[in-house]
Amino acid sequence: MSKGRERELKYLYAAIRPPQLPEGWSLGAEAAPLALEDTYLDADGALAARGWGLRRRDGERGARIYTLKRDATATGALHSREEIEAAALGEAGGLEGAALPEQIRSLIDREFGFDVTAHLRPTVTLTQQRSSWRLAHQGESVADMTIDQVTVGGESWCELEIEFLSSLSDDDVQRFSQELHDALQSNPQISISTESKGERARRLSL
Repeated sequence: MSKGRERELKYLYAAIRPPQLPEGWSLGAEAAPLALEDTYLDADGALAARGWGLRRRDGERGARIYTLKRDATATGALHSREEIEAAALGEAGGLEGAALPEQIRSLIDREFGFDVTAHLRPTVTLTQQRSSWRLAHQGESVADMTIDQVTVGGESWCELEIEFLSSLSDDDVQRFSQELHDALQSNPQISISTESKGERARRLSL
């Protein structure tokens, strides 16, 4: 299991290759591309009403991964939220709550009661084609850049995300994110994303 605070710049992006970076910034080698399938789960909107998000992901690291995200904040393009991630417990015969990792199930049960985990159902499924690079500042690794081509139903879009390493201080994240945003905001192919992929997918699926 991994647990931490995710801090990332999120943009809608009208391209599929990396944008020009400001002076002093560079990208490492491109990682192997990933094909991901993300299914978002809820119980009659109980999690969404509290600002929580629960995702089941297939196609990453050869395992089925559950990720719980909560306590989200956003200042412009910089988004921050607590993220708890763990592998599924195994086949559960279609019962979503039964496949939840214990750490995630216990958090939901404690906050919402047992009825929510017992009634979790898929709300929307999206697919992603992901390209990624390690991002360095003055030769030091500070973040991962991903470009995701996202599809849900008949809708598709592209997102650019820059997730800062957990080892960075909040002050460093603020400084680096401002420097990057100042450069990226002049790119006409880039605009700030104000919602998560799951939120956008649910809205477009209505």
